[in-house]
Amino acid sequence: MINQVDSMTGVKTSSSGKVKIIKRYQNRKLYDTQQSCYVTLDDIAKMIRINEEVMVIDNKSKNDITAATLTQIIFEAEKKASQYAPLFTLREIIQNANGSISSYLAKLGAFPQDYMTKQAAAQAAQLEKASNEDLKHNLEQRVASAAARVADSTAKVAAEKATILPGMSDDDTPNLPNPNNNNFGASTTGTN
Repeated sequence: MINQVDSMTGVKTSSSGKVKIIKRYQNRKLYDTQQSCYVTLDDIAKMIRINEEVMVIDNKSKNDITAATLTQIIFEAEKKASQYAPLFTLREIIQNANGSISSYLAKLGAFPQDYMTKQAAAQAAQLEKASNEDLKHNLEQRVASAAARVADSTAKVAAEKATILPGMSDDDTPNLPNPNNNNFGASTTGTN
């Protein structure tokens, strides 16, 4: 079995393509689609420690949030650790990288040369895809709304045509007395 590493995501994929998909719901619950059960951040950390390929997907937006989830696992582990990183390192991260560990590691050269560029391009493509999907959804709603209005007006015209007596044209439609007229029931010849 050949393992390959995707340079964009860092996820190892085997030739059989067995990547475990974890869905994250709005209530922050994580669902393992392969095992059909809910999992915790600790469970995902265990999967990674035994070298399983894991991808976390936001169930609503369908965005890949694996990096954010792994960062959260690291953060939670750091909170439980008995020893923290040296204060001068933490200060340097905040001062020189605006508190972003990713930016700090990039400045240290921990990533391949073009990694940040590719990641930014991938994020831009993902935003464009989401924007296109929003536009498509908006158009579909507008078309459905217009179709409903056409159907309503067609039904209204059909109902109006149904009130015309057989053998009469639109011009022959009888004028019925107006009940709001004060002369209702009075002769129209001018004689009382």
